[in-house]
Amino acid sequence: MPLVIRRALASVLLLSAAAMFVAAAAQRWWPACGPGLFDSDTCLRLQDHVFDYLVAYEPWTPVGQAAQYAGVAFLLLAGAAAVLPFLLVRRPLWLQVPAAVLGAAVFAVIGAYAWTSGEAGRAQPGDAVNAATFVWALVLPGGLGVWSLIDLVDEPWPGERHTRWRGALTAALVASTPLPQLSLGPITVGYSSHDTSPWSDAALAVPLAVAAALVWKATPGGTTPPRRTDADLRVVPSPSRPAG
Repeated sequence: MPLVIRRALASVLLLSAAAMFVAAAAQRWWPACGPGLFDSDTCLRLQDHVFDYLVAYEPWTPVGQAAQYAGVAFLLLAGAAAVLPFLLVRRPLWLQVPAAVLGAAVFAVIGAYAWTSGEAGRAQPGDAVNAATFVWALVLPGGLGVWSLIDLVDEPWPGERHTRWRGALTAALVASTPLPQLSLGPITVGYSSHDTSPWSDAALAVPLAVAAALVWKATPGGTTPPRRTDADLRVVPSPSRPAG
Protein backbone atom coordinates (compact mmCIF):
# COMPACT_ATOMS: atom_id res chain seq x y z
CA MET A 1 0.00 0.00 0.00
CA PRO A 2 1.50 3.38 -0.98
CA LEU A 3 2.69 5.53 1.91
CA VAL A 4 0.34 8.39 1.12
CA ILE A 5 -2.66 6.06 1.37
CA ARG A 6 -1.46 4.69 4.70
CA ARG A 7 -0.97 8.21 5.98
CA ALA A 8 -4.39 9.33 4.80
CA LEU A 9 -6.11 6.22 6.18
CA ALA A 10 -4.52 6.53 9.62
CA SER A 11 -5.21 10.27 9.76
CA VAL A 12 -8.85 9.96 8.69
CA LEU A 13 -9.51 7.12 11.14
CA LEU A 14 -7.97 9.03 14.05
CA LEU A 15 -9.85 12.22 13.20
CA SER A 16 -13.13 10.34 12.71
CA ALA A 17 -12.69 8.63 16.07
CA ALA A 18 -12.10 12.02 17.70
CA ALA A 19 -15.30 13.37 16.15
CA MET A 20 -17.30 10.36 17.35
CA PHE A 21 -16.01 10.76 20.91
CA VAL A 22 -17.22 14.36 20.87
CA ALA A 23 -20.58 13.24 19.48
CA ALA A 24 -20.84 10.63 22.22
CA ALA A 25 -20.08 13.21 24.89
CA ALA A 26 -22.74 15.52 23.47
CA GLN A 27 -25.30 12.77 24.00
CA ARG A 28 -24.53 12.89 27.71
CA TRP A 29 -23.75 16.51 28.40
CA TRP A 30 -25.71 18.65 25.92
CA PRO A 31 -27.70 20.79 26.62
CA ALA A 32 -27.76 20.20 30.39
CA CYS A 33 -24.05 21.00 30.78
CA GLY A 34 -23.66 23.85 28.35
CA PRO A 35 -21.44 26.87 29.04
CA GLY A 36 -22.03 28.24 32.53
CA LEU A 37 -24.28 25.32 33.55
CA PHE A 38 -21.76 22.94 35.09
CA ASP A 39 -23.07 23.62 38.61
CA SER A 40 -26.74 23.37 37.71
CA ASP A 41 -28.78 20.62 39.35
CA THR A 42 -29.27 18.72 36.10
CA CYS A 43 -25.60 18.85 35.16
CA LEU A 44 -24.50 17.82 38.67
CA ARG A 45 -26.73 14.76 38.41
CA LEU A 46 -25.19 13.80 35.05
CA GLN A 47 -21.73 13.94 36.61
CA ASP A 48 -22.46 10.72 38.52
CA HIS A 49 -20.29 7.81 37.35
CA VAL A 50 -23.38 5.67 36.71
CA PHE A 51 -23.65 7.54 33.39
CA ASP A 52 -20.03 6.80 32.32
CA TYR A 53 -20.20 5.01 28.99
CA LEU A 54 -16.68 4.56 27.57
CA VAL A 55 -16.34 1.29 29.48
CA ALA A 56 -19.63 0.78 31.30
CA TYR A 57 -19.95 -1.22 34.51
CA GLU A 58 -23.06 -1.92 36.55
CA PRO A 59 -24.78 -0.05 38.02
CA TRP A 60 -25.01 1.84 34.75
CA THR A 61 -27.61 4.15 33.21
CA PRO A 62 -27.34 4.78 29.46
CA VAL A 63 -27.82 8.30 28.15
CA GLY A 64 -29.06 8.65 24.58
CA GLN A 65 -26.76 6.99 22.04
CA ALA A 66 -23.55 7.85 23.90
CA ALA A 67 -22.36 4.26 24.29
CA GLN A 68 -23.10 3.41 20.66
CA TYR A 69 -21.24 6.45 19.39
CA ALA A 70 -18.31 5.60 21.66
CA GLY A 71 -18.39 2.06 20.30
CA VAL A 72 -18.04 3.39 16.76
CA ALA A 73 -15.19 5.63 17.90
CA PHE A 74 -13.31 2.66 19.38
CA LEU A 75 -13.84 0.63 16.22
CA LEU A 76 -12.36 3.49 14.20
CA LEU A 77 -9.40 3.46 16.59
CA ALA A 78 -9.06 -0.26 15.95
CA GLY A 79 -8.64 0.53 12.27
CA ALA A 80 -6.04 3.21 13.02
CA ALA A 81 -4.17 0.84 15.35
CA ALA A 82 -4.00 -1.72 12.55
CA VAL A 83 -2.43 0.81 10.17
CA LEU A 84 -0.03 2.80 12.36
CA PRO A 85 2.57 0.07 13.03
CA PHE A 86 3.12 -0.45 9.30
CA LEU A 87 3.46 3.30 8.88
CA LEU A 88 5.76 4.11 11.78
CA VAL A 89 7.50 1.09 13.27
CA ARG A 90 10.94 0.84 11.69
CA ARG A 91 11.25 -2.88 12.28
CA PRO A 92 10.49 -6.08 10.33
CA LEU A 93 7.08 -7.70 10.00
CA TRP A 94 7.56 -9.93 13.04
CA LEU A 95 7.18 -6.80 15.19
CA GLN A 96 4.77 -4.79 13.03
CA VAL A 97 2.17 -7.54 12.71
CA PRO A 98 1.81 -8.35 16.45
CA ALA A 99 1.66 -4.63 17.29
CA ALA A 100 -1.09 -4.10 14.71
CA VAL A 101 -3.06 -7.17 15.82
CA LEU A 102 -2.82 -6.31 19.53
CA GLY A 103 -3.85 -2.67 19.09
CA ALA A 104 -6.71 -3.48 16.73
CA ALA A 105 -7.98 -6.30 18.95
CA VAL A 106 -7.97 -4.15 22.09
CA PHE A 107 -10.02 -1.34 20.57
CA ALA A 108 -12.32 -3.74 18.71
CA VAL A 109 -13.20 -5.53 21.96
CA ILE A 110 -13.85 -2.25 23.82
CA GLY A 111 -15.83 -0.88 20.87
CA ALA A 112 -18.00 -3.97 20.56
CA TYR A 113 -18.59 -3.93 24.32
CA ALA A 114 -19.64 -0.26 24.29
CA TRP A 115 -21.94 -0.77 21.31
CA THR A 116 -23.65 -3.89 22.68
CA SER A 117 -24.03 -2.32 26.12
CA GLY A 118 -25.72 0.70 24.59
CA GLU A 119 -28.01 -1.43 22.46
CA ALA A 120 -28.96 -3.64 25.39
CA GLY A 121 -29.39 -0.72 27.80
CA ARG A 122 -27.18 -2.40 30.39
CA ALA A 123 -23.49 -3.19 30.81
CA GLN A 124 -22.61 -6.50 29.20
CA PRO A 125 -20.74 -9.11 31.26
CA GLY A 126 -17.40 -10.43 30.08
CA ASP A 127 -13.76 -10.74 31.07
CA ALA A 128 -12.53 -9.78 27.60
CA VAL A 129 -13.33 -6.11 28.07
CA ASN A 130 -11.54 -6.07 31.44
CA ALA A 131 -8.39 -7.46 29.82
CA ALA A 132 -8.72 -5.07 26.87
CA THR A 133 -9.16 -2.08 29.17
CA PHE A 134 -6.07 -3.11 31.14
CA VAL A 135 -4.03 -3.30 27.94
CA TRP A 136 -5.40 0.07 26.76
CA ALA A 137 -4.62 1.74 30.08
CA LEU A 138 -1.18 0.27 30.83
CA VAL A 139 0.31 -1.97 28.15
CA LEU A 140 -0.25 0.23 25.10
CA PRO A 141 1.14 3.46 26.62
CA GLY A 142 4.05 1.49 28.10
CA GLY A 143 4.79 -0.06 24.72
CA LEU A 144 4.56 3.31 23.00
CA GLY A 145 6.95 4.79 25.53
CA VAL A 146 9.50 2.01 25.03
CA TRP A 147 9.21 2.33 21.25
CA SER A 148 9.70 6.09 21.48
CA LEU A 149 12.85 5.69 23.58
CA ILE A 150 14.28 3.13 21.16
CA ASP A 151 13.43 5.39 18.25
CA LEU A 152 15.06 8.33 20.01
CA VAL A 153 18.39 6.63 20.71
CA ASP A 154 18.42 4.74 17.42
CA GLU A 155 20.78 6.50 15.04
CA PRO A 156 18.74 7.98 12.15
CA TRP A 157 19.32 7.24 8.52
CA PRO A 158 21.24 9.89 6.61
CA GLY A 159 18.97 12.83 5.92
CA GLU A 160 16.16 11.67 8.24
CA ARG A 161 14.57 14.49 10.27
CA HIS A 162 11.37 12.89 11.50
CA THR A 163 12.32 11.55 14.93
CA ARG A 164 10.94 14.57 16.81
CA TRP A 165 7.63 14.26 14.96
CA ARG A 166 7.37 10.58 15.82
CA GLY A 167 8.05 11.51 19.45
CA ALA A 168 5.25 14.08 19.34
CA LEU A 169 2.90 11.56 17.75
CA THR A 170 3.73 9.03 20.45
CA ALA A 171 3.04 11.62 23.16
CA ALA A 172 -0.34 12.44 21.60
CA LEU A 173 -1.32 8.77 21.45
CA VAL A 174 -0.25 8.18 25.05
CA ALA A 175 -2.21 11.27 26.14
CA SER A 176 -5.39 9.68 24.74
CA THR A 177 -5.15 6.66 27.07
CA PRO A 178 -7.13 6.42 30.33
CA LEU A 179 -4.54 7.33 32.98
CA PRO A 180 -3.39 10.63 31.42
CA GLN A 181 -7.03 11.46 30.69
CA LEU A 182 -7.85 11.34 34.41
CA SER A 183 -5.96 14.61 34.71
CA LEU A 184 -6.15 15.97 31.16
CA GLY A 185 -9.93 15.67 30.99
CA PRO A 186 -10.72 18.11 33.83
CA ILE A 187 -7.83 20.36 32.77
CA THR A 188 -9.16 20.53 29.21
CA VAL A 189 -12.66 21.55 30.28
CA GLY A 190 -11.40 23.72 33.15
CA TYR A 191 -13.68 22.14 35.73
CA SER A 192 -13.10 19.55 38.44
CA SER A 193 -16.13 17.52 39.47
CA HIS A 194 -16.96 15.46 42.53
CA ASP A 195 -17.19 12.52 40.11
CA THR A 196 -16.95 12.82 36.30
CA SER A 197 -16.19 16.31 35.00
CA PRO A 198 -18.58 17.52 32.28
CA TRP A 199 -17.29 16.87 28.76
CA SER A 200 -14.11 15.25 30.12
CA ASP A 201 -14.96 12.08 28.19
CA ALA A 202 -14.65 14.18 25.01
CA ALA A 203 -11.20 15.46 25.98
CA LEU A 204 -9.44 12.45 24.48
CA ALA A 205 -10.58 13.78 21.10
CA VAL A 206 -7.96 16.53 21.44
CA PRO A 207 -4.84 14.31 21.41
CA LEU A 208 -6.42 12.08 18.77
CA ALA A 209 -6.97 15.08 16.47
CA VAL A 210 -3.39 16.19 17.12
CA ALA A 211 -2.18 12.67 16.30
CA ALA A 212 -4.17 12.74 13.06
CA ALA A 213 -2.23 15.82 11.99
CA LEU A 214 1.15 14.53 13.19
CA VAL A 215 0.84 11.36 11.12
CA TRP A 216 1.74 13.46 8.09
CA LYS A 217 4.92 14.73 9.73
CA ALA A 218 6.05 11.54 11.42
CA THR A 219 7.24 9.70 8.32
CA PRO A 220 9.49 10.72 5.42
CA GLY A 221 7.93 12.12 2.30
CA GLY A 222 8.96 9.24 0.09
CA THR A 223 8.49 5.64 1.08
CA THR A 224 8.69 4.10 4.52
CA PRO A 225 12.37 3.69 5.39
CA PRO A 226 13.67 0.12 5.02
CA ARG A 227 14.98 -1.85 7.92
CA ARG A 228 18.39 -0.63 8.97
CA THR A 229 21.37 -2.69 7.89
CA ASP A 230 25.01 -2.61 8.89
CA ALA A 231 25.74 -0.69 5.71
CA ASP A 232 23.47 2.13 6.90
CA LEU A 233 25.64 2.63 9.95
CA ARG A 234 29.00 2.37 8.23
CA VAL A 235 31.06 5.49 8.74
CA VAL A 236 32.60 6.74 5.57
CA PRO A 237 35.88 8.54 6.33
CA SER A 238 36.14 12.03 4.94
CA PRO A 239 38.90 12.53 2.39
CA SER A 240 42.09 13.86 3.87
CA ARG A 241 43.32 17.26 2.83
CA PRO A 242 46.31 17.37 0.55
CA ALA A 243 49.49 18.39 2.24
CA GLY A 244 50.10 21.99 1.68
